[in-house]
Amino acid sequence: MNDTVKSIATLLKDLDGILIFPHINMDGDALGSSTAICLALRELGKKAYVMINEPVPKNLDFLECSCTTDDDKVLDEVQLSLLIDCNGMNRITGREDAFNRGKLKGCIDHHMSKHSDIRFDFKRMEAKSAATGEIIYNLIKALGVPLSLDMANCIFTAITTDTGNFQHSNTTARTHDIVGHLHKIEGFNSKTISALIYDRKSKGAMHLEAEVLDKLNYYADGKIAVGRITQELLKRHGCTMDESEGIAPRIMSVDGVEIGVLIKESEMNVRVSLRAKSYANMERVASEFGGGGHIMAAGCTFTTSVDETEKALVPKLIEAL
Repeated sequence: MNDTVKSIATLLKDLDGILIFPHINMDGDALGSSTAICLALRELGKKAYVMINEPVPKNLDFLECSCTTDDDKVLDEVQLSLLIDCNGMNRITGREDAFNRGKLKGCIDHHMSKHSDIRFDFKRMEAKSAATGEIIYNLIKALGVPLSLDMANCIFTAITTDTGNFQHSNTTARTHDIVGHLHKIEGFNSKTISALIYDRKSKGAMHLEAEVLDKLNYYADGKIAVGRITQELLKRHGCTMDESEGIAPRIMSVDGVEIGVLIKESEMNVRVSLRAKSYANMERVASEFGGGGHIMAAGCTFTTSVDETEKALVPKLIEAL
């Protein structure tokens, strides 16, 4: 079952009380897409909120647009719980009870996971979309809601971050067509948004990045590079984890590296970001550890130490080569 954008738009027009769920460790696509559809639903007079339970990354704070909440009782009645940019309970850790409040369950995503632990009443999954933001753009059009400047900023962020600023191979003619339309929105300025996303690093974050890159561990004759961010490292540089955004692409820029890995230690678990340059399947590796994503970009979560996590990952990464 893969519902059409038009049928989903028709259904949304008849609903009220909607909670929208981006995935854990939210990125520009997850939060940008979630906020964009939330704003569109509010334009139709719907009660809608983006349900989160972690701080919004500093470089994405402009995407909140008064839509985000961590109050799972913000709505008396939830007619719809809507997953954005993910398709399983393992991607909304800590918000499962809030999600289950929805009488209907929906999903809009561009990750083609073969398995889900949720029975959806509707879903739209487009593996060929560079970002979930592309699907949300078409959904907003189908709802008949004019794009506002805030919506345009959210969709641009979703697309630019998931395409590596239009450098990744998932960038298509449709991607550029959508962004071209965003430029027609009064007040839209891609340079301004790009600066908010990419150009707000603190001195501590710069030092953090330098140390992580200086201490990369290499495997398979330099084809695999693994970076590590520990809590001790964050404290030493006076940083929060969201300030590590941008390190993963720098790892991938090392000549000869096919697979770039960034292991990030939180107080609760260890999160892993997996990237491939041209051919290694990262979605397959991530799925072996309960995660998911795309062929070229995926992620998973461990409850082991940073050392143990790296030790478990490396053999699977070598197999992926």
